[in-house]
Amino acid sequence: MVRQTVQSKRQKTKPAELQERWSWWRALVIWGMAVLVRVIYLIQARQNDPLFFAPQMDGLYHHQWALAIVSGREFIADAYFRAPLYPFFLALLYKVFGVNLFLTRLAQAVLGSSSCVLLYLTGRRIFDERSGFYAGLVMAVYPLLVYFDGELLIPVLLIFLLLGGMFFLYLSETKPVFLVFAGFFFGLAAISRPNVLVFVGVLFFWFVFKYRRGWWQRALPFYLMVSLPIVPVTVRNYVKGKSFVPIAWQGGTNFYIGNNEYSDGTTAIVPGTRGSWWGGYNDVKVMAEQESGRSLKGVEIDRFYLKKGLEFWRQKPGRAIELTLRKIYLWFAGYEVSNNRDLYFFKRYSYLNFLLFSTPVLKFPFGVLLPLALCGIYLTRERWQKLLPVYLFLCAWTVSFIPFFVTARYRLPLVPFYILFAVAGAGIWLRVSKRERLIATGIFILTLILFNLNIAGSGRTTDQAQNYFVAGSGYYETGRLQEAEADVNRALALDSATNILSLKASILLAKNRLPEAVEIARAALRLHPDEADAWGVAGNVLATAGDLTGAESLFQRAVELDPYGFEGWNNLGNIALTKGKLKQAKGYYERALRINPVFSLALFHLGLVHYYEGRIDSAHVLWQRVLVLDPNFEKAKRALQELR
Repeated sequence: MVRQTVQSKRQKTKPAELQERWSWWRALVIWGMAVLVRVIYLIQARQNDPLFFAPQMDGLYHHQWALAIVSGREFIADAYFRAPLYPFFLALLYKVFGVNLFLTRLAQAVLGSSSCVLLYLTGRRIFDERSGFYAGLVMAVYPLLVYFDGELLIPVLLIFLLLGGMFFLYLSETKPVFLVFAGFFFGLAAISRPNVLVFVGVLFFWFVFKYRRGWWQRALPFYLMVSLPIVPVTVRNYVKGKSFVPIAWQGGTNFYIGNNEYSDGTTAIVPGTRGSWWGGYNDVKVMAEQESGRSLKGVEIDRFYLKKGLEFWRQKPGRAIELTLRKIYLWFAGYEVSNNRDLYFFKRYSYLNFLLFSTPVLKFPFGVLLPLALCGIYLTRERWQKLLPVYLFLCAWTVSFIPFFVTARYRLPLVPFYILFAVAGAGIWLRVSKRERLIATGIFILTLILFNLNIAGSGRTTDQAQNYFVAGSGYYETGRLQEAEADVNRALALDSATNILSLKASILLAKNRLPEAVEIARAALRLHPDEADAWGVAGNVLATAGDLTGAESLFQRAVELDPYGFEGWNNLGNIALTKGKLKQAKGYYERALRINPVFSLALFHLGLVHYYEGRIDSAHVLWQRVLVLDPNFEKAKRALQELR
């Protein structure tokens, strides 16, 4: 009798144990698949992508910020312009792996693969084991997620934190202690992307709805943990900026970018500023200060542009509403709006070329995913109470971005949940009534047509010249001069912008073709006499030709046009150093480093000044710091070897 009872218990527990064992295997399969496709992508990108070792725009900004953290230097002496968590995360990876962009991206691939597992674990709690498993597999191979897991950008960390927070939120339904973890994950997500706070705010209504009178007992620990990562950031901002800035001060500037007469709802630059990251950042500051007539702190600059954006709404409400409707459509449209670099251009350097495409009738994959997800949302609507946190996230995230501007990476955190709905809808397709299938089919067909027509016309006027310029810049920075010249020539065949001409002249100088560089520099000055970059490249050409006095006057004109141009101040320092004016050179280099604390070239030259002054130990420290910022800086390596 006892034996039968034991055997009976074993039979009852065995299916549960087997199910749990299979869950671990499914998680491992998802993670392994995700890692495999990401590693293959990274290997291809390392070999072919010109920007793999030469990050641009936001990726460069994060890279430089992380370098400043690693080297113990203050990046910007003000309240944070951007949410700080991702640069600190990047700095941690640099501390562990060194400034190795391949290993750093490999670590991000592991994190992104873990996000796929989190979607599986969340999906099995919301729906069932099968839905979670297939959603995790789809996420593992989704091309945009693979791509952004390999970029020095926020989504890889943000999506992991959001999925982790959602997973713990659903675990808390049975074990309230997990609300502490959910709150902490969402708090970390907020200091990665402050828009998370909109979702955290509306989640209050879920607590009230779900827990009724006892809502505060659940909500209080949750919100306390949300605030835990945010409070130190807020305190730091107040100390540095003397103003209340909860996380970062870029909101007003971004609002103006998406709400002005020249905005198209996607272009992420203030009208009248340069397209480069630091050029645009400095122009934004200069324009605000010139109009205000005084020096401004970051938060004051932000209020200045917020006011201009609101003025646009007051003066031209019709145009503002039209622009908002365009942004709403683009948010849901199948076309992936690029930012930093053209996704459809740079996909050519990996197998993503075959998984991401845009035709007149189909934008894959988002143009198919969203219609399938909408069908899933309809077919699973009976579980609306269970799905309420996900509904609130989808809505809050969308609403938090529409007032600004739309890009593919901003809506990317919605993709895992769209995948989950699409898979869950497919899983119950045969179990619903014929009428339900008919309605779902109608939803799919109508939204497939609507979101793939590209009514807003996004991407029809792609700036191929700038695409070739960006690729050429990457080749140039990594020493691949032949490929750099080929791409810059393609760019020049389409446009003669200052940055393209400047890059062409720099390549010619690197290849010792001085007469041709002189002609290009003259063309840049003739076509763009009011742009600092044109004067800077002309100065470089004259300096190479040995005309230091002429070069100095051109560099002076460059810094007059762009007082925040750190390269211009470095160039002036080089002229002074060559002339033996050490004190003057030191002042120029220090000014360049105040603008950009991780400008390794100016730091190296400052070390030279200290060396010539006889301050050998100080030069040694500075050159070591250069190698922290750029381990491949050969001149610093040689200088340190000579000191031994």
